[in-house]
Amino acid sequence: MASAGTLPSRVFHAMNGTMTRRNALFAALCLGIAACDSSDSGKLPVSYFENDAGEAAIRHVIANLPDLNPGVAKSYSIVLGEINRDGMTPATDAFSARFADLKLKFINAFKLKDVPPEHTIADPDTHLAAFVLQLRSLQQTSATTWLAEVGWSYKKEFARFKLRLETKDGKTSVVSAEKIEEK
Repeated sequence: MASAGTLPSRVFHAMNGTMTRRNALFAALCLGIAACDSSDSGKLPVSYFENDAGEAAIRHVIANLPDLNPGVAKSYSIVLGEINRDGMTPATDAFSARFADLKLKFINAFKLKDVPPEHTIADPDTHLAAFVLQLRSLQQTSATTWLAEVGWSYKKEFARFKLRLETKDGKTSVVSAEKIEEK
């Protein structure tokens, strides 16, 4: 028979082992449920946005930018994914280099400055407003088609679009564009 001093210890260990197994089972179930989440519905992680479809989407944005502030030199910065209080993901310099043929000045988004008093996002060298080009989402819908959400901002103006892209003969291009927001 166990002494009175060892009984609580054995009960504690038995209860602790049972609780640990229950906690482990609960954690495994939670992880299993989280793995089944389909809320992203095929959207690519931001790290995969720098591909031919992403390039075609950004080229479409650049080609359709309004001529704001004519005659003033412009700088451009590419951001991938969401822009929020936690920050942003700038495009790599290698991705920005894909646009060298356009002869535009691209700046890494981390180098942009907030210029008072209107909190204008600006080129750190010229202190002039910069276009921020956003590839917000990219989703491959088939072997040759993509959906993208893109946008641009300049000072207090912006626009956002949904694009459908298609790859034919090795070239990806925008086949339809829908404006979803503008100011």
